[in-house]
Amino acid sequence: MHMSTSAQATLIPVQQQQHRYQPIDQYPYEGGEVIFPNTTFPHIYQMYGQGGGGYIDSQTRSQVTNNMEVENFQRSSGIASHKSTQDNIHLNWLKDNLEVAREGSVCRCSLYGNYLRHCQGQKLEPVNKPSLGKHIHSVFPDLKKRRLGTRGNSRYHYYGIRVKPNSLLSKLQEDQEYMLTGKQPIHQEQSVMDCMSDPSDGSQRPINTPEQLEASQSLQHLQQYMNISRDLPRFPTLDHLCSQPLPKKDVNELQTLYRKNCEAILDVVKNLQFHRIEKLWQSFWCSTVPSSDRATVNPNSNGAMEGMIPKDNLVALCKYEHVRMWMRSCDSILYEAMVEILIPNVLCKVNSNLIRDIRKFAKSVEGWTTTPMRDFPQEVVCSKVEVVRAFSQMLHRYTTLNHVAQQARFQLQNASTMNKLLDDLNKVDFTSIQKQASWVCQCDEGDVRNLEQNLKAALRQQSSGDQWATWLDVVVSQVLKPDQDNKKCVEDARQFLLKWSFYSSMVIRDVTLRTSPTSGTCHLIRMLYDEYMLYLVERWVAKDTKQMVIAVIGEFNKLSTGTDYTSE
Repeated sequence: MHMSTSAQATLIPVQQQQHRYQPIDQYPYEGGEVIFPNTTFPHIYQMYGQGGGGYIDSQTRSQVTNNMEVENFQRSSGIASHKSTQDNIHLNWLKDNLEVAREGSVCRCSLYGNYLRHCQGQKLEPVNKPSLGKHIHSVFPDLKKRRLGTRGNSRYHYYGIRVKPNSLLSKLQEDQEYMLTGKQPIHQEQSVMDCMSDPSDGSQRPINTPEQLEASQSLQHLQQYMNISRDLPRFPTLDHLCSQPLPKKDVNELQTLYRKNCEAILDVVKNLQFHRIEKLWQSFWCSTVPSSDRATVNPNSNGAMEGMIPKDNLVALCKYEHVRMWMRSCDSILYEAMVEILIPNVLCKVNSNLIRDIRKFAKSVEGWTTTPMRDFPQEVVCSKVEVVRAFSQMLHRYTTLNHVAQQARFQLQNASTMNKLLDDLNKVDFTSIQKQASWVCQCDEGDVRNLEQNLKAALRQQSSGDQWATWLDVVVSQVLKPDQDNKKCVEDARQFLLKWSFYSSMVIRDVTLRTSPTSGTCHLIRMLYDEYMLYLVERWVAKDTKQMVIAVIGEFNKLSTGTDYTSE
């Protein structure tokens, strides 16, 4: 076979140069690539891989190498593109279902389990736990890991995030809770009154749409945890508080309109429309109503809003000390009624969505109350701040107490845990504790011995949560005796709480030093008893001094901070 002299490449017979070349289906070219039969370049294999006397030149070899590099690049780019798409899907799922929350936490195992269910439902390939953790940290860089829970039941949590309330993950968790507890899940937090009421005229619209029906069912579900039958008690009469004459017409209008405004606030609380409280206070104090609210107010001939006291007259009335005292009494009645509506029993289970909404409300209520009063005397603003802060503290403490009660209830109902706790308490030297604490507390040894025996008897009898609450109530009634002197009554209550806390801390110290496996349970139960004991003592003081509980908490706040709000 003759070759043309114009050929640019040197052709070599494959069969004649077997010592230099191998069949093309086994030949390793530059870059470590091997061309196998029936691949991307079948024509080359057919020409040179059959062993039929074909020739291979350097130009063809270079072309084959370049084509292979292009193919490998396209293949690797496709894999990288697919991986990037998968990562974006995982990141979007995290962003859609989680949000930053300073005190929030999400169980790591539960989150990964829900992530696997999501991938299974969407036919996606899931990543492993470490990879998902890297994705979470890339979305939430300030995230921390903490081990939360009692000893033996603790789990690692992502601390600093929470599940978004309206996300698909939140609904999935509620569905799981429904399967475990039988409680109806809540998939929408919109209040039924928002769907049925017309902001322009306050009229009620019938429930026609599926959204309105679902909102109505959600509200009814949450209201089963509340006491919506609670009405607003009677307010004191302003005339009886005043030792000096006031404008008769303005006083009557103030009493009537203030009462109507408080009744409206109580109604929106029953329907969980907390955001409307700010607008109600704004309308009463004659402040500018935000443009987002479609309600329109027409001023009368005196420049005041229809059905409202002229603002100048209201400011003048608030300068009287008796009027401020009357408003303080009315506010105390209103806020205590709101607490009894939202949390009628601090030990009974309350829906987690309701607890979350109450805590948000407690953080916002002070601003909603005081913002519309910027032009009013500082004395009346400070007086209202004192009451609303006590109300906010009550909501925060009662929701905390309710949460602790639900966590401790599982331990109290566990017979094995209670038996181990009784064994650990039998090892505690209460006589030594009494001697150590006698100088500080100066308690009667008989009273301390009775408390010890009653505590161990309750553990031995596997008492329920309600029985424990009854026992604590009996302890308060036995230790604290009624007294005509209110100051002495409050001082006795404070001393009892200090002694109770000191003794319980000594017992906890002894259990902890023994490295007992029940120390976590012991800490949890002690936290419950301390919180509930404070709750009972406050009510006992209020009853003995003939005050409202919110007033007692306000007095405690002034004692602890040394602040006199009325003098600010």
